[in-house]
Amino acid sequence: MFTRLLPLLSLPSTHVSMPCIVNCCNSRDSDVLLRCLAEGPALELDEDTRSRVTAYVQELLAYNEHTNVYSKSAYMHLPFHVQDSLTLGMMIAEQGASGVLDLGSGSGLPSVLIACVNPQIPVFAIESKSRKTRFLSQAAQRCQLPYYLPITTNVHEFARHSCCDVDFVTAKAFKPLPEVSPIAALCVRQRALLSVPVSEAQVRDLQLNESKLLRCGKFIYFQEDVMAARGLSKRKVVTITKRIRA
Repeated sequence: MFTRLLPLLSLPSTHVSMPCIVNCCNSRDSDVLLRCLAEGPALELDEDTRSRVTAYVQELLAYNEHTNVYSKSAYMHLPFHVQDSLTLGMMIAEQGASGVLDLGSGSGLPSVLIACVNPQIPVFAIESKSRKTRFLSQAAQRCQLPYYLPITTNVHEFARHSCCDVDFVTAKAFKPLPEVSPIAALCVRQRALLSVPVSEAQVRDLQLNESKLLRCGKFIYFQEDVMAARGLSKRKVVTITKRIRA
């Protein structure tokens, strides 16, 4: 298994015009943004990807001033989650995934940042709360992510009628780990790799087998193959038509 951060591949670039960092709402927000970009995987990003990531964090902080999509009391942890999500996005780029499904996308960690790193592939973001999918749509517009699709629905309801043709699935702070794989199997059209961020505490408490862990510096991912559940033939395959002119 890999034990270090994989270098970012050369990716198709989409230029994004960005306001200066000092345009954040206040000094606290500026500090949070700077810490998100100051270390780890953020330092490996090319200019255009870094601009998209900057746009996402700025949009999150600004939107959160009027609509709660991320706890303000947890801003101290935002840099960690941004870097964790970027690591996952870089892993997906390294593996050459053709499509990604994020279960329980919340405020876009990791789905929006996966799309920022991989703007050329479909990223589906399932989230049950409409206030959060409205934010995800706005963030995708701001970051110019033409193949990013927020889906407002409960995952179980989605799985009754639909599935996604992807080869990579993730879920961050979604469900207890043992429940994630069966849900993922209901939502994919065919075989996919499930990769879930976990903590050292989860590794210890769940007694996770080291052979199923991918360690990238301080970040850990539980990984296993997921086979699509039976009975998918009559379900609608959700697709993405390019939504934003890059």
